[in-house]
Amino acid sequence: MDKRKEILINALRDKEELIRKSAAEALEKLEIRARLDMLSKKIESGEMLEKARAVYALADLKGPKVIELLAKAVKDPSEDVRAATVRVLGTLGDVNALPLLVEALKDQSAIVVRATIEALGNYRDSRLLGPLMQTLKNSDSGVVERALELIGRFGDKRAEEAMTYFAIKGNVRMRSIALKALGEMDR
Repeated sequence: MDKRKEILINALRDKEELIRKSAAEALEKLEIRARLDMLSKKIESGEMLEKARAVYALADLKGPKVIELLAKAVKDPSEDVRAATVRVLGTLGDVNALPLLVEALKDQSAIVVRATIEALGNYRDSRLLGPLMQTLKNSDSGVVERALELIGRFGDKRAEEAMTYFAIKGNVRMRSIALKALGEMDR
């Protein structure tokens, strides 16, 4: 890590602005990574706002240690922390985050489930169809609408029955989403 830090610090003095900017961003990430233990403590025992800030600080980092910290945060008692966590998990694009996001679809908070569906929009994995179909049973119309939109993007014929149902029986927004999906669906 010291060698990386030395290279980045030297690059801060480069004549090219793009190089200096890239070095500064990379150095910031390196500093955050060096503080993972402190961030872990905040996630475990900090106040809600501290926890959320710690979660968002992890957004630009990759790796198993980051996923491990976020796995703790996604179980936090605060729905705000859980929602922040699923948003960050969505931005990672790491397949190791998928099980955490699928589990978060079962959260009791509609806010967390909505954020989870939006986060899953960053992944293209047909295995998500089943868990997303389960969210169509949610009592929160916002959850159902977001799930319909994401399921519709898959264009998977296995969702035809659900789309047909919502095209007829859903609220105006659900019907509109389902009708569009039926038109775009694979044969």
